[in-house]
Amino acid sequence: MTERPVRSVADGHGRQAGPCERHLLDAVARCAPLLRAAVIGLCGVFGLTGHPPAELPLAITILVAATGLACAQSRWHAVAPVAFMTAHAVLSVVVGLSQVFFGEQPVGGWLYATVSIMSVTCYVDWPERPVAGHVLAAVAIGAHSAGYFLAAGSVSAVSVWSLLVQAMLSWAGLLLVRHAARLCDRLVRRAEQRRIAAAAARAQRTADRAYLAMLHDTASTTLLMVSTCTTGDGGWLRAAARRDLEVLTAHRPVTGQDSASVDLADLLTSLTTYPGLTVRADVDGPLTVPPKQAYAIYHGVREALSNVHRHAGDPSPALTGHDRDGRVVVRLSDRGRGFDPGAVPAHRRGLAESIRARMTAAGGAAEVRSAPGRGTTVEWTWSRD
Repeated sequence: MTERPVRSVADGHGRQAGPCERHLLDAVARCAPLLRAAVIGLCGVFGLTGHPPAELPLAITILVAATGLACAQSRWHAVAPVAFMTAHAVLSVVVGLSQVFFGEQPVGGWLYATVSIMSVTCYVDWPERPVAGHVLAAVAIGAHSAGYFLAAGSVSAVSVWSLLVQAMLSWAGLLLVRHAARLCDRLVRRAEQRRIAAAAARAQRTADRAYLAMLHDTASTTLLMVSTCTTGDGGWLRAAARRDLEVLTAHRPVTGQDSASVDLADLLTSLTTYPGLTVRADVDGPLTVPPKQAYAIYHGVREALSNVHRHAGDPSPALTGHDRDGRVVVRLSDRGRGFDPGAVPAHRRGLAESIRARMTAAGGAAEVRSAPGRGTTVEWTWSRD
């Protein structure tokens, strides 16, 4: 359904209704005419029994016209609103002045009920046009009062005031319901703003963690290796510094991540020259993996090798990698001291961020198995499915 700009009942200034108010206005604009048709139809059918045969043609004509107009308005209310308003006003005049032919109608008669429901529903028929609602209610009540005066020679104060009170209560009720709908719209907008802010904060935290993990795995690890290196060969330092510089200046794991795929086997093989370790590599190549997953595994293995060098006491860890039926598995194991993974302090970022969290963010999994005196095995898995 086409959304229409809605005019505020309270201040009369044009504004766009929110989704809750818009659905409310559409629902009442469709349902109010059906309610009017039901009331007029039921009251009219029973009211016809009180008319003499000479009055039945006019009474039936009014009944059919009122119910037919209401049903048509429910179906096509948004197509020709001005035409329906005009027809509503004309019908109100006809109903009110018909008392000249039928005689004055008491409160509770079917013609009175027709005028009552028409003056009440005109506000919800066109809720975005409050002035039109007031005019149509005034026309209906005025025509009824004029017809009563022409038929009886006086005006019934009870009928006039009861019609006015009913119309004003209908208008006030519509104001309250629309106010509640606007409140719902404000709550929805506020919740959406909070959701967006929370998503932005989560994205920022994720980016911060990724950057800290990247810094931890590059410059911090390289500097630590320099401080603990006992060999005089510094050739590895130039290559490590070059890779670190590429990563840090690109603000992502590596500049090659723009490619369609990466040979993980080449990346893992480059780690066999890790300073201070003799890495026993058995990697089945090529292992073509998407860049995000490839570099998550690569940096995780690099961090794990740093831990082996610093803590394990095993100078020759084993590194394996293979692809079996679409499942990439990389495993690094040592026969060193081992440790209790559950006892690692929360502030240590190596296992939590550089290995587990990074691989989880890449859509895979990283598992650390270790125990004191039994060595350590770290396994990275990623499925192509």
